[in-house]
Amino acid sequence: MSTLAIDLSLEVLETHEMTSLPVDPFAIAGIERIELAAGKYTDGFDARIEFIPEAMRFAIYYRPPGSGRPRGRVNFSIAHELGHFYLPHHRQQLLEGEMHNSTSNFRSLAEQEREADEFAANLLMPRDLFIAEVRRFRQCVCTLNELSQLADKRLGTSLTSTVRRYCQCDIEPCIAVFSKNGVVQWAMPSADMKAMGMGYVPFKAPVPRDSKTREAFQIDEIGTAIDGRVQATTWFENPKVECVWEDVIVLGRTGFAITLLTPDE
Repeated sequence: MSTLAIDLSLEVLETHEMTSLPVDPFAIAGIERIELAAGKYTDGFDARIEFIPEAMRFAIYYRPPGSGRPRGRVNFSIAHELGHFYLPHHRQQLLEGEMHNSTSNFRSLAEQEREADEFAANLLMPRDLFIAEVRRFRQCVCTLNELSQLADKRLGTSLTSTVRRYCQCDIEPCIAVFSKNGVVQWAMPSADMKAMGMGYVPFKAPVPRDSKTREAFQIDEIGTAIDGRVQATTWFENPKVECVWEDVIVLGRTGFAITLLTPDE
């Protein structure tokens, strides 16, 4: 996790006196006089920021909500581009004329993209405000469906970033697993989950054969969501509990799925 990205995101919120949720990344872009250029870009395009020398200003090109991108994902993409704008070494490269289409929402392995993702997550969901919002929404812990509602109705964030942030904030022992076409892309455990021997899921490994996630991928329906109890050894080598509760949502026909695993004692 990038300490610089976290510190800068908090500094931006403090500077602009944004002390409550939701955080509006479009408003921040406006304050910074960044031109926002919505357009009908290709399906694989999320957003891109570039410096325009003739105008001496930055521009963010993005796909707006309703063009195959939900509002939460668009907000995260804008916040991600703001990460490139604020992080000094990213900004310097932009000023030197470098540009590229960003891959946001934790789908890239590139260090700069992941750093911009961390900036975006902390900008839109600063830890203390996020924990307080979760407790207002559900006084204890959340299911994936509830986190989806929280993201959509209260935070204006993507489900992926919200679930990941939920785990980062150690609200309960849990681990989020993000997979594509049945293959693990990344996992984010809480500190308590690590302590219980369930903090690691092999990267680029197939999702386990007896998992609910494997079952969900085999169901050819948009937005499949299933949950249930499974043996902890289905996912982990040396767990300190016998079973975990597995909650999974397949994200439309994108091939992506989010899995939330919690101890089931």
